[in-house]
Amino acid sequence: MFDSTPFVYLPGMTGPSASIAALQARAEILRRLRSFFDTRGYLAVETPQLTRTPIPEAHIKLFATTLAPAGDPLFLLPSPEYHLKQLLAAGSGSLYEITHSFRNAETPGPWHSPEFTMLEYYTVDADSTDSLHLTQDLLRELGETNQPLVISMEEAWLRWAGIGLAATLAGEERENRERLAREALQRGLCLQIEPGETWEDLFQRIFLSHVEPGLPRDRPVFLTGYPAAVPTLARNIPGTPWADRWELYLGGIEIANCFGEETSPAVIRQFLEEQSREKSPPGLDPGQTEEPWDPSFLQPPAELPRSSGVALGVDRLVMHLLKEDSLKRVISFTLFE
Repeated sequence: MFDSTPFVYLPGMTGPSASIAALQARAEILRRLRSFFDTRGYLAVETPQLTRTPIPEAHIKLFATTLAPAGDPLFLLPSPEYHLKQLLAAGSGSLYEITHSFRNAETPGPWHSPEFTMLEYYTVDADSTDSLHLTQDLLRELGETNQPLVISMEEAWLRWAGIGLAATLAGEERENRERLAREALQRGLCLQIEPGETWEDLFQRIFLSHVEPGLPRDRPVFLTGYPAAVPTLARNIPGTPWADRWELYLGGIEIANCFGEETSPAVIRQFLEEQSREKSPPGLDPGQTEEPWDPSFLQPPAELPRSSGVALGVDRLVMHLLKEDSLKRVISFTLFE
């Protein structure tokens, strides 16, 4: 069971939130993470955590600051993706980074923190299946002995929601939305389509309330084949409604997200433009900072190579490996209690 005590802001320094023993164990896990990639020839890099122009992601709110004295806007990055892909395009080969990342407007809790440690690794000439096998090897290296479950999103929805997801992806947006709502109504999963709700909104609502809670907690779960209708920078699998993507769950908590990376500049541009429009609609709230994105992301030194990338939450991974029930027990200090 996870600690459900509400988190409150701690106004001053209150001492370490984790025991020294836990921090020593964490340091060993980080050493083994680095060794795993170093011995396989991955380039270890360090990239900036501040940027003038982040990648727009509609569902992620950033921390904004200004550079004195001119007041130029800067943003703390929610992941190192922006810079790592620039390095890939410049010819780095396979690479990885362990860094702090920042996400605003997320309620702190037992497994949520606005500042967290991210491991991101990219493998060139690879797809998500290659990254899945690599990540299985990584888990074994870290002492995970339980045999993982690899299950497709389609199979997971059939098993825990009773819905064939592919059948709700065969038509246009409105038709797909109504078909998914009808299937959900027949099974008592949700009552009705809310005003303005899209197929993706329904998908997320049903997934979070019925599918995700059904995932086994006693072993790693790789949930593969996400709907391409959920917009990401994972490439679409030709001839299917699926994207080349998986997510890893440990103890019922999402730990990692993997894409077989989209490399087409035209597709990437369309995604970024759509995300930017959704993130910055007309009529911003007073004081809200618009987040510009960098079109040079689409004009790197060379085209992004075929590759697969994984973003993994290190704090959650350490929490799982140490059998703790809260992030505060595996990080040295916390702003929240």
